[in-house]
Amino acid sequence: MPETAWLIDGSAYVFRSYYSMRAMEAPDGTPIQAVFGLGMTLQRLLRDHEPRYLAVAFDAGRVTFRNEIYPLYKANRGEPPDDLVPQFPLCPRLTRAMGMHTLLQKGLEADDILASLALRLLEEGLQVVIVTQDKDLSQILRPGLRIFDLARGIHYGHRDVPDRLGVRARQVVDLLALMGDASDNIPGVRGIGKKSAVALLERFDDLDAIYRNLERVEKLPLRGAKGWRRKLEAGRENAYLSRRLATVETALPLEVGVDDLRYEGAHPRRLDAFARRWGLQAVAARVPRRPG
Repeated sequence: MPETAWLIDGSAYVFRSYYSMRAMEAPDGTPIQAVFGLGMTLQRLLRDHEPRYLAVAFDAGRVTFRNEIYPLYKANRGEPPDDLVPQFPLCPRLTRAMGMHTLLQKGLEADDILASLALRLLEEGLQVVIVTQDKDLSQILRPGLRIFDLARGIHYGHRDVPDRLGVRARQVVDLLALMGDASDNIPGVRGIGKKSAVALLERFDDLDAIYRNLERVEKLPLRGAKGWRRKLEAGRENAYLSRRLATVETALPLEVGVDDLRYEGAHPRRLDAFARRWGLQAVAARVPRRPG
C-alpha cells in the first residue's frame, strides 16, 4: 500500500477561521483568531489522521500572475479586514513551529503549489490527499489523488466530480471558462450559466471542440441553444481568458522532495516559545512533539 501525503490549503483555513472564530488577541493586543483557528484545525487533522507526509501551502499575497493577465481577477473581494492583515505572516510561522513543511511563493496561489506538488508526488509513487474547500483543484483529480474537505468531513475523488459539478474532472477548467466563477471574478461567457455549460461539455467535450463546432451548437435540441452560438461568438475572448485564469499550474519547479515532507512532530521548545509569545498555548498543547 503506497504512503499518503497530505497537502493542506492553509490560506483557505485562515479565512474560514477568521470568519468563524470570535475575536481573540495575543498578549500584546495583536488579533489572533485566524491563527488560533488554523492551529486548532491543523492539530485536529494531525490527531485524526496521523499523517506521515505533510505540507501546507499559503498564498504569498493578493497579487499573482493572474492579475497581470487580468487586473480584475479577485477584485470583487476588496481589501482584507484590518485585523486580519497582521495575522497573515503569523500563520506560516505557526505551521513551521508545528513542524510542518510550509510553502509559499511570490506571484503564486496556494492552489498552484499544491497542484504541482501533488502531481509530482503521484509520479513518485505516493497517494495524495489535498485538504481544501476549493472546487478549482477538482480539475487535477485522478487515480491516487483525492480531496478532503476538512470542515465537512467529505472525501472525494475523480469519479465523484460528475455528481458534484456535472462534468468530469478534466472538464472542470472548461466549465469555469464558460460559466465563470463569481468568487474569483472570472468572467466566463456572458449568458452561459452552469446548466448551459454542462450541456455543451456533454456534447463537445472541451472548449476547443465547442468553438470548432459553433454551427452545430445552435442546432442542439435543447432549450436556449439557438442563442448559445451568438453568446459564444461574442464571448470567445473571455472564454479563453477565463480558462487561463482558472487553470492551476501543475509543473512549478518546487525545491522540495518526499523526505522534506516527512512529519515527525513539532520541535517542543520552538513551538512552546511561539505559543507563549502569541497566546496560543491551547494549540500547542494538542500538537504531537518529535522524540527527544
